[in-house]
Amino acid sequence: MLTEKQQTVLDTITEFAQSYGKSPTIEELKNILGQKSKRGVTQYLEVLEKKWFLTRGEGYRGIRLGNSIGMQTTLSIPILGYANAGTPLAVAEENDYGTLPISKKILSWDGENYFVLKVEWTSMNACSVKGKMIENGSYVLIKKDEMSPSPSEPYLFVVNGAATLKKFKKDGEYVYLLPESKDDSHKPIVLTQDDDLSSNGKVVDVFSF
Repeated sequence: MLTEKQQTVLDTITEFAQSYGKSPTIEELKNILGQKSKRGVTQYLEVLEKKWFLTRGEGYRGIRLGNSIGMQTTLSIPILGYANAGTPLAVAEENDYGTLPISKKILSWDGENYFVLKVEWTSMNACSVKGKMIENGSYVLIKKDEMSPSPSEPYLFVVNGAATLKKFKKDGEYVYLLPESKDDSHKPIVLTQDDDLSSNGKVVDVFSF
């Protein structure tokens, strides 16, 4: 997981290497990034190396991208905040919590169509996506173009301006947002067609680390 500034440094190194066929020097990075000192650049490189996004060897151009993770095979997906797996109390506002590098194979090479949220609470902890449960503290991958809810799958809903993860059921004039939890204290949310309800995408994967 990278902050926005760390991702900018990584993207800058990647773009330089792709354009010139070699890694940038510390001085070149300092100038491109508008840093006041080489030490500022070095601190970013130290963090990226600790997180296994690059390695630093000898010489002026000793930066090397990629490792066992394979940076050339990942896309950086924004973490926009928290997904409430309880009652929809949290206002649905996008925030910048950095990015999560995810394999292009998982994303079908289409990073623009996804975002990540961190799960809070337990109303979906018995819901399985690809064999993984939506536990409190896990991260869910949301696919934005999956907007028409299926009763069998979890979606991110915004209810009167507040966000929640639930399953969907429609019965006559009523709409039910259904929990799937080991804790039976979680109850369905009962809505009418007059309520302000929208789907912001489907949960297509779950990550716990």
